[in-house]
Parts: sequence; C-alpha cells; structure tokens
Amino acid sequence: MIVKAVYRKNSHAKGIVIFIHGIVESPAPFAEQMDIAYNCGMSVASMILPGHGGTTMDFARSSGKEWLEYAQNKIANYRQEYDKIFLFGHSMGSLLSILSYVNDPRNIEGIIAFDTPLFVSVKPRAIRNILKTGLCKNVPESDPAYHLQKYMGVEQGPTLSYALWLPRIADLFTLMRQTRSALNEVKTPLLVFHADNDELVASSSVRYFEKHANPNYLQLTHLTESSHFHLSDSDRKKLNSQLNAFLSKTKL
Repeated sequence: MIVKAVYRKNSHAKGIVIFIHGIVESPAPFAEQMDIAYNCGMSVASMILPGHGGTTMDFARSSGKEWLEYAQNKIANYRQEYDKIFLFGHSMGSLLSILSYVNDPRNIEGIIAFDTPLFVSVKPRAIRNILKTGLCKNVPESDPAYHLQKYMGVEQGPTLSYALWLPRIADLFTLMRQTRSALNEVKTPLLVFHADNDELVASSSVRYFEKHANPNYLQLTHLTESSHFHLSDSDRKKLNSQLNAFLSKTKL
C-alpha cells in the first residue's frame, strides 16, 4: 500500500483547495477533484492524518484529538501563503473541515462536505464490505467491497488488532457531536453532497444540515445513484460540475 500526501502549487495562485480524507481512508480517491481544482487556477494539497498510511497498530495509537489538531495545523501553514482557502472533506474529513473552520475561519472561502456523518446508520452491506476489506488481500473489482478497499489508508493487520480500533470509533462519534453543535457557526459557502445510497451515513444527516446550517450559505446536492465509497458515472459528473462552478466563482 502506497499512501502519499500531495501538494501541487499552481503558479501565482492566491487560492488553495485542501483535501481531508475520512477515517481509515487515504487521499487517493480525490485525484479527479484535485485536477478540477488545479484547472480552476488553485493550488491543491492533501494530507495523511495521524495513524493513517501505516499499520493497524499505528491507527490504534492515534486519536481524534490528533486528527483535528493535525488538520488545523496544516490549514494554518497554508494560510501563511494563500489568501483564499477551500476545504474539501470526505466523510470524517468533512467533520474536520467544519470544525477547523469554526476554530479559525480566517481566509476560508468555502467548504465542500461530501458524505458527512452527522449521524450514522450502518447497513448490513457496510458490515459485509468492511469485513471483506479487512480480511481479504485482493477484492475483485466486481465486488462491492472493492470500492472501500480503494479508499483504505491503513494496512491490513491481524484480526484481533481491529478490536483496538474501538476507541478511535468513539473518537469519530465525538467529532460528530462537536460538528453538530458547531454547524450553525459556519458562515462561509457550504457545498454539501450526500449519496442517497450511503451505507454508513444516515439520511438524518441531510435533514440536520437543512435545519441547522445557515440557509444563506448552504447548497445541498443529492447523489441519487451513489454510496459512501462509490460514485456512479452520472453522479461523478454532477459532483465535478458543481465543484468546478463553486470554485470558479472565486476571483483569484
């Protein structure tokens, strides 16, 4: 498994899009969206959160507090160079994006939140995919678990080692609660994508956005044919088109 953070500096760019992956994920699935942002005249960067990019034990030794502090420090570093910052998060990365904005909103011109777990609803197929990804070395492309394995940013490990991840799952729920409490403090454009067939994120997350996010800033899009780790071709085009339009509004 090769997991790398990316930084592509666009000559003379005053803006940057920072991509933040989800729990046990990697930045690899952001490649297409990073190209779109770069072609909009932005610099682009991703990160590897603490405990990711290594072993199951590395992940077990990390913490939610470390993830959030790491993301905030990365954003602070880029703030020294860029006047305009956009945050693009998938899953837990969306939580970290919103919480990082609330902690220090300076220079943050917008947030793209993709499959944000304000609440979770774990479907049986999610459990099946997680088990298969954790136990099988190579999942065939025809298998639904294949898309999860593509996102994975933690190496497979001994079966019992996964039990040590329970505190990290508790950390995720803490971040979810914190984000729900902070959501009404977001006063920057908030582009939310929700996959209607998501096997992990509850549909009540969408209702919470609609009820508690400031309507002057919220733009909500349903991806009707997609799940948490898989975008259909039509939904991919929809997401990429709206991302391009969202970023193109910014004058650099």
